[in-house]
Amino acid sequence: MRYRIGYIDESIRQVQIYERLLRRDFEVIGYTITKGMSLKSLLKQVYESGIDLLMVDYLMVDTGILTFNGDRVAREYEKIKPRFPILIFTNRHVDAFHSVDNPNIIYDKGEVRNRRVHFVEVLNKNIELYRNYIDQRKDIIKKLTDKGAKKRLSSMEKHQLLEAQQELNSLDKWNVQIPLQLLDENKIEDLEKTAKDAKRFLNSLIKRSKNK
Repeated sequence: MRYRIGYIDESIRQVQIYERLLRRDFEVIGYTITKGMSLKSLLKQVYESGIDLLMVDYLMVDTGILTFNGDRVAREYEKIKPRFPILIFTNRHVDAFHSVDNPNIIYDKGEVRNRRVHFVEVLNKNIELYRNYIDQRKDIIKKLTDKGAKKRLSSMEKHQLLEAQQELNSLDKWNVQIPLQLLDENKIEDLEKTAKDAKRFLNSLIKRSKNK
C-alpha cells in the first residue's frame, strides 16, 4: 500500500521539494495556504484530505502569511485525532524543542534530505504503529462480539470489549465512528443484535480502508 502524507508549509516551493523527495514511496500532498487564514480552516483541509500521516513545518509566521506555527497545528490536530502520526519539520531545532509538546516528533530538514532512506522508514513505522493500534482494537471487538453472540461474556471480557470500543471511538473527535449503543454495558447482554451492529461497522471500516 502506498501511504498518503500531508505536508503543511506556507511555502509552495518547500512542499514541492519534499513531494519530489518522497514521491517514490508516498503520495505527498500540500494544502491551500492563504494570507491570514484561520487555523480551523487549515485543520478542516487536513482532516478532509484522507492522509495517513501529517508533516508540519515548524516556523510559519515569519513570512507574514500565517499567524500560527507548526506546534499549534500539531497540538490542535492531535485534539481532533489523538494518536494520529504527526511530525514537525524545522531548520530551527532549538526553537521548536521549547515549543513542541513532544520533542520526539521534531525532525531536522537537512537531516531528512541527507538520510532519505532512513526518513522513509521513520514515516512508514509511524503510520504502521497507528494502524496497528486501530487493527488490534478492531480484532478485540470482532472476537468478543462473535463470542458474545454465542455465549455470555465474562466480566473481564465485557470490560475488554467496552475498553476497545471506547479507545477506537476516541481516535476521531469529529466523527464518532462506533454507534453509541455499542458503548453501553447493558447492551452487551444482547450481543445477538450488538454483534450484527459491530460487524456492520467493522465491515464499513474495512471497505473504506480498501478504497483509500
